[in-house]
Amino acid sequence: MRLAATSIPLLFVVLAGCAALGPPPDVSALPHATIVGSHTPAEGRIDTFRTIAIDGRAVLGYSDEPAKLIKVDEKNLVAAGRPVRVEIEGMAFYDNTVRRLFWSPMRAQGVVEFVPAAGATYSLHGSITPQLSSVWIENDATHEVVGNKVSAVGQAATAPAPAASDADE
Repeated sequence: MRLAATSIPLLFVVLAGCAALGPPPDVSALPHATIVGSHTPAEGRIDTFRTIAIDGRAVLGYSDEPAKLIKVDEKNLVAAGRPVRVEIEGMAFYDNTVRRLFWSPMRAQGVVEFVPAAGATYSLHGSITPQLSSVWIENDATHEVVGNKVSAVGQAATAPAPAASDADE
């Protein structure tokens, strides 16, 4: 009896979890906006800015060769007029395989929340440097940043100088 009492709630939790893995909702028939990734060629690398997930659902295609997705600027539709949570990423992808394996990836990843307008197009933009990598979402019509910018300090960033203490004098 005790086993059945604990198994039934567990069964409901598992079934509810399976329902969350269903296909993404089709927003093309509803008022919607478009989010577009971008990439910028740099010296010896490609700086890529892309959407990873929308409202917790992965949007990148699963591939055994993720490098093939680097120069692809995917478009994703989102429902307009309600808050949307977008996980975004900006990273440097090196042409040289050895550099890709052993060099600093210069990467920023985070979540941006905003309310998209119907019919609007939003693009991902960013800046990738050894000191600071940033990625953000920008309204194509107004060039305004929506939500917040996501930044990550790089390995080449200089540490602040230690403050002088009374003992040093």
